[in-house]
Amino acid sequence: MALKAKKKPAFAKSKPAAVVRPIKQTLTKSTLLNLIAEKNDISRKQAADILCTLECAMLGSIHPSGAGTFIFPGLFKVTLRKVPARKAGTLIRNPATGEMMAAAAKPASVRVKIRALSKMKAAALR
Repeated sequence: MALKAKKKPAFAKSKPAAVVRPIKQTLTKSTLLNLIAEKNDISRKQAADILCTLECAMLGSIHPSGAGTFIFPGLFKVTLRKVPARKAGTLIRNPATGEMMAAAAKPASVRVKIRALSKMKAAALR
């Protein structure tokens, strides 16, 4: 008689959610590296490599020839918005008086927008 081997589930059970504790001081890069290394039992060098990888992924995504968006799941989303050039003499509304006035020329530019997602919003409301 052959014994049947147990199959592992298709998904691995993740660790229970870590308890979020308030941090009273502003984190510098050095203290952030120390915190990551300490919480995950890795060296400071490995923590620096992880941070560098995240930075490269973010910068590569918002690069002019990149995807144009970067999502850090649950925390924030970075998007780019291309703003077209404005010709000289274009009429715009003066926000103080409401009258229309001629505007100066502006070159085309790119705006970076960062939007908070669910976990970040929930943490801010606690």
